Amino acid sequence: MSSFMPKIIAAASIFATIPLSSAYAVHRHHRAQVDTTTTASVPTDPAARAAVEQLLSVKQGIRQAREAGKITQDQARDLMQQADTIQPTALTSGDRSALGQINAVDQRLQNATGQGTYMGDGADGGYYPNG
Repeated sequence: MSSFMPKIIAAASIFATIPLSSAYAVHRHHRAQVDTTTTASVPTDPAARAAVEQLLSVKQGIRQAREAGKITQDQARDLMQQADTIQPTALTSGDRSALGQINAVDQRLQNATGQGTYMGDGADGGYYPNG
């Protein structure tokens, strides 16, 4: 029993130092400045994150409308270019102007697919897109 105890103590001390040595190595290795405002292209600011998620949804809608044949390739390209110009603003701030621009592109997509907001009651023979 007395020869068994030093072996246990030695093994325990080795296993205890392994996590500490790896943590020290990681700390020494990652001294570079870390960007805390974005993580994997997703902003940490809630307003900016919401704007980016809404913009990604609009882009997905553009792709789906093109695949379904509801809009032409030219319309899809134009709408996607408009969405791409909004993306830097949405990533950094997510303010009201970015949300307004995203909503405008979304409305243009809805109008192009025939799902836009309509005005009137149809008594004049048809509905007309709003905008």
